[in-house]
Amino acid sequence: MHQLKLRYLTPEDQPQFLEWVNSTPNNLFDESILKYPTLRVICSYNDNPVAYLPTQQAIVLESLAVKPGASPMETGQAFRDLVKAAELLASSFGIKEIYFICKDPDVVKVAEHHGFEVLPKEWQVVRMKL
Repeated sequence: MHQLKLRYLTPEDQPQFLEWVNSTPNNLFDESILKYPTLRVICSYNDNPVAYLPTQQAIVLESLAVKPGASPMETGQAFRDLVKAAELLASSFGIKEIYFICKDPDVVKVAEHHGFEVLPKEWQVVRMKL
């Protein structure tokens, strides 16, 4: 096996990319990303393209640290305010999606009430630490 080369999508690649991304099964392509200002599509190729990977920048809310003994009203308000701050940060960079990976069912409920959606259970989240 030889190493493929990498480059960004060119205007000439767009029709092929759109055809492939819409015909590849189970890729969970979200067409709305085509309008995201941070979208960059990477192309893997030899003499011709082999695959494309659409990428976008996102904000990931790491973990919530709550004062011991804080009331549910206080923590709910704090979460709301912190999410608003993250939205401000995201908008300043043209970022269109915020992710919060959590397992506490109470926090998930609060997140849903503040604009987050629970992703389908069959979707897998994977991480690469650099």
